[in-house]
Amino acid sequence: MKGIKNFLDFVEIGTKTASLIPFLVGSGYAVFRYGYIRPKQTLIFFAAMLLFDMTTTAINNHIGQRQTGRTPHYSSTVSAAIIFVMGFAAAGLGLYLVSISGIVILLAGIFCFAVGISYSYGFLPIARTPFGELISSVVMGALIPFITVQISHPLLNISVQDFTIIVISADWTELLAFGGLVLPVVFSLAPIMLANNICDVEEDLRVQRYTLPVCIGVKKSLQLYRLLYIAAYLSIAAVSVLRVVPLFTLALLLTCIPVRKNVMRFMARQDKRRTFFTAVLNFLIIAALYAACIWIGGLLSIS
Repeated sequence: MKGIKNFLDFVEIGTKTASLIPFLVGSGYAVFRYGYIRPKQTLIFFAAMLLFDMTTTAINNHIGQRQTGRTPHYSSTVSAAIIFVMGFAAAGLGLYLVSISGIVILLAGIFCFAVGISYSYGFLPIARTPFGELISSVVMGALIPFITVQISHPLLNISVQDFTIIVISADWTELLAFGGLVLPVVFSLAPIMLANNICDVEEDLRVQRYTLPVCIGVKKSLQLYRLLYIAAYLSIAAVSVLRVVPLFTLALLLTCIPVRKNVMRFMARQDKRRTFFTAVLNFLIIAALYAACIWIGGLLSIS
């Protein structure tokens, strides 16, 4: 049991809601807007997504623990073996999904892998730049739902003719609707990374990690933190009124009361142990209930 607990801590299993909820938003949207999902492709993608998320977390922890002098979960050899096995399994499932779902999934998968690996590793890891919040929130909040929808109902088609001509076709109305769909997820996910980096400003300065809060300062970062939640609620109102999601999703605007309390608590004190969890809690309040509303609307529409 101790070994299992150590592994789950190494891959930070508790943080996987950050990928699970966008997956639920995408699958629920496919049911709500199109009437069904493809179970086989959806389950394969879920497994590949979870494995890859754990792989990138493990890489981040492995590197971060050694850079900051924290006690590592495993030796370098064991850590590398775990990372390799999970990454290889994720890649294998991803390639199989590409074989049955097309080139768009291949391109999306390559992009995910590139971002995931370069986030913590390489000449200039994304996590050490001011773009970590933007890239991580867009990849997880928008690309995961996109792949989830794409494997059941293609939003974008790419084909190659005679090895010289690339043909791209899309239903732009559907793409715009999808773009609106993911905004609440992106805007409620970004504050988690932002809050994490705000809490780590002193340590990041010490190890020369130039995150967004390091570059613009804590005061402006806290202002941005609050604005992201305002944007999340404005986007929920917009997509509900436009019927991209069920109209009753407007009820989520009432959650601004507990979310605002959590925001004010974090803005008053930025502490990794005592207040950082409020950003995660806000994401669960907004995004998890958002996914639930979409799924309920989808199930009601096909019943």
